[in-house]
Amino acid sequence: MTGKKYSGLGRRGFIKTVAAAGAGISIARAGRGLADELADRDPVAALITREPGKLKLLALTDLHFFEKKAKLGKDERTLEDARAMIRAFNPEMLLFCGDTWYEDNFGRGFKRCRWACRKLGELGVPWAFVWGNHDTSEDHKKCHKIISGAANSLYRGALYDGNYRIEIISPGQELPFWSFIIVNDAMPESGFQQDQIKWFKAEAGRIKEKYPVPLPAFAFFHVPLTQFRTVASSAFGVKNEPVMSEKGIPEGFNAIREAGFVKAVFCGHDHVNNYQGALDGIRLQYLRATGWAGYGAEKLPKGGTIITVDASNFEPSFDAVTVFADGKSWELKDKL
Repeated sequence: MTGKKYSGLGRRGFIKTVAAAGAGISIARAGRGLADELADRDPVAALITREPGKLKLLALTDLHFFEKKAKLGKDERTLEDARAMIRAFNPEMLLFCGDTWYEDNFGRGFKRCRWACRKLGELGVPWAFVWGNHDTSEDHKKCHKIISGAANSLYRGALYDGNYRIEIISPGQELPFWSFIIVNDAMPESGFQQDQIKWFKAEAGRIKEKYPVPLPAFAFFHVPLTQFRTVASSAFGVKNEPVMSEKGIPEGFNAIREAGFVKAVFCGHDHVNNYQGALDGIRLQYLRATGWAGYGAEKLPKGGTIITVDASNFEPSFDAVTVFADGKSWELKDKL
C-alpha cells in the first residue's frame, strides 16, 4: 500500500431518492432557528458539492481549545492555521474529529463549546463535528443544540447522542454519491464498544434499506480502533506513540467490515501518530493533529488532512494527504 488513491469501488446503482436532501442543505446555511428544530429529529445532513461527483474535505483534529489558561494564545495560532489551510487548499467542507475544546473545568464546558462553535462557524465553510473524550460538559443536551445551530454546521447528532450521517450530493442531483458515518466513540466512555456497534449496525441497516446498492462511505470517530495496532506493521507514515484504543473492543472493526461499504476509517486522539494501513480492504488512517495547545508539536508538526473523493469516473477513488498552514503537503508514503 502506498499513498496512491484507492479505486475499484464498483459501479453504483442507486434507484431511490434522497427525500431530505434539499432540507439538509438548507439547514447547513440557515444557522439557528429552523436548524435547531430539524436537527433534533433528522440524523442525516446533506452537502452539495461544487463539482459533480467530487469532494474536497479538510479534516482537523485535537484542537484542544482552552487546554491551559497559560496557553490561550495558542488557540489563536490554531485558528490562524485553520484559516491558512482553508486559503491554501480551498476545501468545500471541514470536519473536526474530536477534542475541539478541553474539559468541562468547573462547569465551563458549555461556554467552551459555544465559543468553539462560534469560531468554527466564522471559518465560513460547512463543517461537521465529532465528539472527543475531552469535549466534556455538564449538559450535553445544550451542547447538541449549540453545535446543531452554529453557523455552517452540518451536525445532526442530537437524536442519537452524537451519532449521525452526512450524504454527499452532486449539484443538480437528488441521489448522493458518498456518505460520512460519524460515530461518537468518546462519550461517556472512550473506545468503540457495544453501544457504538449497536448504533452502527442499525445505521448500516437503514442505509441498505434506503439504497439497494449502498453508498460508499467513510467512518469518522475520535478514538482509534484496536486494529490500528494490527496495521502498524505494514503501515505508511509516522508512529510515535502506542495506539490508545481506550476501552474499545475488536468487534468494532468487524461491524464496519461486515457492512460492506465503508472504504476508510479516520480518527484522531493520538497526537503524534499519523499513518495509514489497510485491513480487509479498508483503510485505517490517523489524521494529523492540529491544535497547538495539545501535546506533540516537538515530535510532529501540527497540520491537517485533505481528503478528496472522485466518483465522477466509472471507478470512484479517494485519497488523503497531510497538509500544513504554509501550503505544503505530505503523502503518507514512508514505511513505519
